[in-house]
Amino acid sequence: MKRFKWPLQRLLDVTMQRENALRAELFALSRDIARAHQEIFRRQATLRAALADLSAEALPRRIPKQEVFMGCSKAAHAMLDQLKGRLRKLDTRRTGTTERLVKARNSRKTLERLRKEARQKHVREQLKIEQRALDESAQISYARDKIQTRIAGETGPRCGQPSSGAGRSLTC
Repeated sequence: MKRFKWPLQRLLDVTMQRENALRAELFALSRDIARAHQEIFRRQATLRAALADLSAEALPRRIPKQEVFMGCSKAAHAMLDQLKGRLRKLDTRRTGTTERLVKARNSRKTLERLRKEARQKHVREQLKIEQRALDESAQISYARDKIQTRIAGETGPRCGQPSSGAGRSLTC
């Protein structure tokens, strides 16, 4: 049987590589998003803990510390806003990457389906070719046998020669 060679195999290979690259990129983005969430939660927990410490102190000691905290909290809130903006950008990138991954996956599945159909067609065609060859060889062998039996029939007893029988009569 002739070996199957699909002309679009290279395209399928490239599509699979692209899908794997997008999957790796999506994994990295998810990891970055998780880190950003952790950083936001850590900073928010730090601010809450500082506020809880301040509220536990007596009023005369709390007021000067509270002024310092309020000055620092603006910078902390600005950093939180910056982290939240980064998180939104990462989410947007993740959404885009997910869409591209879905398209690449659909493209790969379509190409794999086309390859499977082409392979099945190739196998059917090869079986037809083999069947034709078998049919032709069967016809040739039948014709040979027929010719050989005719030749053997003609080379039998000739006119004027005794036939091989009990009565030994002449044939003609």
